[in-house]
Amino acid sequence: MEDKIILTDCDGVLLDWESAFHKWMESHGHVKVAHGMYDISQQYGFEKAQGKQLIKIFNESAWMGYLKAFRDARSGVAKLYEHGYRFHCITSLSLDQKAKRLRAYNLDNVFGKGTFKELVCLDTGADKDEALAELAGYAKYKDCYWIEDKPKNIEAGND
Repeated sequence: MEDKIILTDCDGVLLDWESAFHKWMESHGHVKVAHGMYDISQQYGFEKAQGKQLIKIFNESAWMGYLKAFRDARSGVAKLYEHGYRFHCITSLSLDQKAKRLRAYNLDNVFGKGTFKELVCLDTGADKDEALAELAGYAKYKDCYWIEDKPKNIEAGND
């Protein structure tokens, strides 16, 4: 029997990137100045370019190997795995190969080795429309579930 596939984002869906990022920022002397918004630059009072640069540095740091599961993702993934689902992760982490290895290591440690059959790492903050469009050409991805937390990428998956 062929595995059933679920395509999924990682940060904010599987792993708690945001909590770790705020701890990392605090460890580097940065203080949040605003709460309740998505944009990291606004949260810390930075120009957009500086916020993006700090995210890239964080995403390429050793922290990527040790993020905790996001909410109840571990139990949800385990139940789906038991029912024959396997996961393919598409994440806008970084193009850095060591960051990708740390992400794979983290996913294996949190969810179990073999749960994630594929890991696609796009550039930091990249949209996923091209990566998803490429997958649409393969029969094995027809009618897959797509789990994502960013509205623009949800639309790209639906398209």
